[in-house]
Amino acid sequence: MVFIKISGRFQAQVSTLTGSGSIGNYNTHALAQVVQNGKVYEVPVLTGNSFKHWHSYYLASVYQDMGGTMLNDLSKAGIGLRGYTVDSTFSNLIPPNSESEAILDLCNDIHGFLIPNTQIKRDSLVKFSFAIPILDDVNLETASRFAVTHNRVVTPNVKEAGQGSQMMVFKQEYSTASYGFSVSVNLAWVLKPLFEEEEKLLEAYKGYLEKEKNEIEKELINEKKLRIKSAVLALLNLISGFGSKQARALPIERIEEIIVVISNRQIPNAVNGAYPDYFNKSIDQIKAFTLNVRNTSTDVYCYGIKAQSDEAEKNDIKSSFKINTVNDLSTMFDNLLKRIDELLKTKGG
Repeated sequence: MVFIKISGRFQAQVSTLTGSGSIGNYNTHALAQVVQNGKVYEVPVLTGNSFKHWHSYYLASVYQDMGGTMLNDLSKAGIGLRGYTVDSTFSNLIPPNSESEAILDLCNDIHGFLIPNTQIKRDSLVKFSFAIPILDDVNLETASRFAVTHNRVVTPNVKEAGQGSQMMVFKQEYSTASYGFSVSVNLAWVLKPLFEEEEKLLEAYKGYLEKEKNEIEKELINEKKLRIKSAVLALLNLISGFGSKQARALPIERIEEIIVVISNRQIPNAVNGAYPDYFNKSIDQIKAFTLNVRNTSTDVYCYGIKAQSDEAEKNDIKSSFKINTVNDLSTMFDNLLKRIDELLKTKGG
């Protein structure tokens, strides 16, 4: 069983996070209200739904790069329209007859779907919070959105002789602030139906691959490992390129702090990085759960966080709760993938 909780902070400069529509030639930025010390601030935000879209997009890309093939045309193209079978094409979209049939497709499996007509659904295994400015008075005061003027070339009107290309002026809102975020990744349910017996999944897989049952079971194990690793590596892509709208400019951003918690049990979520004390609070509640629920083993990987040194020194080699300090993201994700391999080899993994 693999459960991952993530929390951290990133800085965004002159970036379009989540757009909220347009008014004429003016493209607006998503805003939300947050409360700090009894005062309400209206700030630019990145929505959890936007996070989900980009994770799904990177998930499909990483999965294919690693040799995965169980994607329909919509998933391959990064289109967030889920709820169709793995062999669906743009010209032939086929609704599944069961959850097991639907989750043969990678994005249906990891990010869920809903088919209202048949009431077949699956909750997303990857859940994202809003990214909001860090709840500090100075940061909230300076968190800003502002518009930049752009020019767009308009296609020439071929009906009017001598009419050449024209320029259309429009304004796009951007924002600058330091943001906190959090993620919950429930990988224990990858390629496992939530509302059906697993035998139905074997039947659906057998029908798709046209192989014997013993071969199908081996294929499922390998496919599950590939999907889990792809979902984790997609997170690396995500945190190195925050921003939902990249048509006019790539986001100027960098990850500042991040904690990744991995466990063999469904542990509490990490506290959102927007809170000043998110690291200590996250450690407190996750450690309390780990040490009081039997057979729970939890590892914490910290990047860019100075406060973890005292806690890390308290690690007991026999402890079921360990804090690991890393100096770079490559080491963090390398250790994370190794830990996932260990958990998958255990009974029930």
